[in-house]
Amino acid sequence: MADLALPLWPSRAPSDLQRDLLPLLCWTALAIGLACRLLAGIDAPLWLDETFSAAIASQQSLHGLVRWMLTELSGPTYYSLLYLWEKIVGNGNVALRLPSLAMSIATPLLILWRGHPDRQVRIIWAAVTALSVIGFDSATQARPYALLFLLSTVQAIAFVRLMDSPRTATALLWTAISALMVLTHYHAAVICGLQGIAYLAVCRSRALRTWPALLPLLPMVLWMAWHLPFIFSYSGTDAVWYGTLGLDALWLIPSLLTGLTWPGVILLAAMLGSFVFDMIAAFRGRDRWPYSAGETALVASGMLAIAIVMGIGFLIPSFTARYVLPYVPALLAGVALWARRMAKPVPMIAAPLLCMMIGSAAAQLAGYIRDPQADIRYVFNFEQPSAWIARHGADRLVFLWDSPTAVLDDPDGHIASVGGFFLHRAGIPAQVVVPRWPRTGDPNRLLLDVAGNTPRTAILWAYDASVPRTRGRTHPSRIQQIDGAWDCRDFGRPPIAVIACVRRH
Repeated sequence: MADLALPLWPSRAPSDLQRDLLPLLCWTALAIGLACRLLAGIDAPLWLDETFSAAIASQQSLHGLVRWMLTELSGPTYYSLLYLWEKIVGNGNVALRLPSLAMSIATPLLILWRGHPDRQVRIIWAAVTALSVIGFDSATQARPYALLFLLSTVQAIAFVRLMDSPRTATALLWTAISALMVLTHYHAAVICGLQGIAYLAVCRSRALRTWPALLPLLPMVLWMAWHLPFIFSYSGTDAVWYGTLGLDALWLIPSLLTGLTWPGVILLAAMLGSFVFDMIAAFRGRDRWPYSAGETALVASGMLAIAIVMGIGFLIPSFTARYVLPYVPALLAGVALWARRMAKPVPMIAAPLLCMMIGSAAAQLAGYIRDPQADIRYVFNFEQPSAWIARHGADRLVFLWDSPTAVLDDPDGHIASVGGFFLHRAGIPAQVVVPRWPRTGDPNRLLLDVAGNTPRTAILWAYDASVPRTRGRTHPSRIQQIDGAWDCRDFGRPPIAVIACVRRH
């Protein structure tokens, strides 16, 4: 990174000014991005999804770990790493989030170091990655997404080099990282598959000579053969909690790229217009295509992967915003490559783009500082209600996760592990009772019946009323109104309710 040293700033020609200004903007972007990551809730309560991660990492045996991972929708890479990490540092909130924070910080630094042979592309790609909104929250979540972002970035770097210079060693790196990506989150298989097709189509016989690089895919295939039957059984039920996409989802990608919707739309429109213009010029022989085969295939694979996954999401319930994460590094690389291409006809074009993104990230940072509890993790967690229940001396918990996903069979008692995690972490050997999720009827009556008259019993009921078929949507909590012997408190915020109830003394 020695070539990023900031010189004194005398009067310069436009090209010299850009050469000096870009490093300054890059370091500013890295500083703002680092601050956003550090202040994005590293010490917030573990929210629902993170509690699953914590319960998995806290398993006392490899057998328990594998059993858990076989009933998770994600692959085993992240949970295996977190399991090993937990055995070293414990299962405190900050401890569980540190790996994600480290990987999130490492991602733009890796790009700055080895992201691209062209210095200008490295600088812009690292800066927009540091400022990417999707990287802020994932940096402080004990979930697979920061790891997935890092792996996707490494894979993007390796893929460009592989396409431009096919060698077995480079192909081995690409396939190994691709296998880890897929075993982190299965949606990564879309972009990995598209890139594999592009590699074979473009490099042909040279690609075939790198066949030994297929070896890392073998353990991936073996795990998927073992795990995918559960995934297919899940997708074939009514347990999916999200719905089909509406037209408002089209604004997702521009806002993820820049942090702002309309500037993102303008940027994407300008990029697409430029690509079409260059393609027509190259096709007619008026000018050379300004991107290498690897650069072209990388950006095209990212755009096509998003189109495929979101397109399916418009037809069947299969999509939520975080599923585009493995495709974002390819798009951000496209922004950097486009900015380099446009620097000749429009000098300094990268500067306003980076300034806009820095301003958006700075506003996000101000929000983190001004109102840290606006984070959903303060709204949808079991940590705060569990602490309240513990203060009332309960050692038996009736727990209902009111979601269509809860309809799935749970022979190993994983839902009970999640519901009682914080009580158990606090050293309270609470018995956790999980009633069968009611497809019909009133959960208020169900929970009161299961709680019965057993002393030192508490109730914990969580639901998101915006999710279709959630029972709390049609039967909101009224336990205290039905039976005045109970004292209830809602730790959520509409549409999310996290109802904790204890008996009055």
